[in-house]
Amino acid sequence: MVLAEGQRIKIVEDEEGRSTLKFEPAMHHDIGFYKVVARNKVGQTVARTRVVEATTPDAPDSPTASDTSDTEVLLRWKQPKYDGNSPVICYNLQYKEGDSVEWKDVASNIDHEFYVVRDLQPNTSYQFRLASRNRIGWSDKGIPTHLVKTKEAGASKIEVTKAMKHLQQMTESGQEVVLDEEKPKLDYGTEEKPIEWESSDTFTERYSFISELWRGKFSIVVKGVDKRNDSVVVSKILENKPETEVQIKREFECLRRLRHERISNLLGAYQAPGSPVSAFIMEKLQGADVLTYLSSRHDYTEQMVATIVTQILDGLQYLHWRGYCHLDLQPDNVVMASVRSIQVKLIDFGSAHKVTKLAPEIVSDEPAYPQTDIWSLGVLTYIMLSGVSPFRGADDQETRQNIAFVRYRFEHLYKEITPKVPLKRPSAEECHEHRWLTHSDFMNKKRERAVFLGNRLKEFSEQYHEKKSREAAEADTAATVSSAFGQGRRLMRSTSIQEELDTNFSSH
Repeated sequence: MVLAEGQRIKIVEDEEGRSTLKFEPAMHHDIGFYKVVARNKVGQTVARTRVVEATTPDAPDSPTASDTSDTEVLLRWKQPKYDGNSPVICYNLQYKEGDSVEWKDVASNIDHEFYVVRDLQPNTSYQFRLASRNRIGWSDKGIPTHLVKTKEAGASKIEVTKAMKHLQQMTESGQEVVLDEEKPKLDYGTEEKPIEWESSDTFTERYSFISELWRGKFSIVVKGVDKRNDSVVVSKILENKPETEVQIKREFECLRRLRHERISNLLGAYQAPGSPVSAFIMEKLQGADVLTYLSSRHDYTEQMVATIVTQILDGLQYLHWRGYCHLDLQPDNVVMASVRSIQVKLIDFGSAHKVTKLAPEIVSDEPAYPQTDIWSLGVLTYIMLSGVSPFRGADDQETRQNIAFVRYRFEHLYKEITPKVPLKRPSAEECHEHRWLTHSDFMNKKRERAVFLGNRLKEFSEQYHEKKSREAAEADTAATVSSAFGQGRRLMRSTSIQEELDTNFSSH
């Protein structure tokens, strides 16, 4: 039914054009699916959302003591089984000595699933327990651990990864937990006033760089800090070569005008005549690509896959509306923006082309349409629902033939899966209408019941990333990139994908 404004239901529009639907007060019958349609004389577009009832989360299970020293205990735990329909934002950790009745707070702002409890007594038994918090409030306290005994005085201290050490230091410094609604909203002004190139002379003055995150054939991605406000950023450093000039220009022209919640946003771009490198400053995402995230879990549901597909479609629909195709929608270009809930963003627009449905650009003598991205999304969806590539043959030639003749087998898909997607090449908007992505309680419950183990996907993910690493190893960009930082040394890859996993996905 069409919503009508009244005493309880209000639609408020701000000066930037954002409209907010408010229920004051909210009622139980407001729970359900909502669709907003924007129309003008040329056409219309549709956006959908689901409204659920939020409650406080379940308490986490008992943490596990994965390492001990004479005065320290390293605890790890899983996110609670039920988050109250609102992502968990932090944890409260308490401890007590074995024969004590008084629980003491360690911290109430832990925003990761591990913690090193320090300043304990040697050769002493302790118990630990947790509570979790979402935007509604705190859960009850969880079940305490069994007695955990520290080692004799003089035992070696616990070693953790650099990423874990950094996160713990942030917690110990008293960092405040910020709710999503309190974070800055996207500035869509970039669409009207696109980003311009800045001189690379100011590049190293403004940013300091910590570690290498990823390496490609003509670029590396490094993590850094904006010295003005201490915010963490990511920089994609590209070699300026004749064979990369067109790609760099194309990627910049695409990113400089885009602003969307499902696309990694460009914050700045640096280049100078004669410089060996160009640099794109991007927002820092969580880091793990979608395959790594799913395969690091013990299991995942079809509903999670459907949510990921829907979010990718949101990004593609915006990209196609702006007249671009991504044309490189591989698993490592769909990255998790959060570890608290399913939130993905598209990255790496080095292959993006300006296209229209009427006059597509020519790529390798073949037309590229927006539906080209839909093909790639179909392949990625198949992989997430099966753990194998749909067209993989015994060798490269057979794989190419399978792709050319669209030969793939449904038997690879997990048997729990709900009705299959038909073979066609729809637009992003038409995909939103497909029954497999239907927003209904019936379909949601069916997809939640379809649970897949992560081990098969993990095998595929490892093979995929090993191949990517081999390709990147063929070209060494480190020497050129070092000169961009005014350094004669190589950036250390101290924050690897595995370290990100050790930090963020140990619970799974």
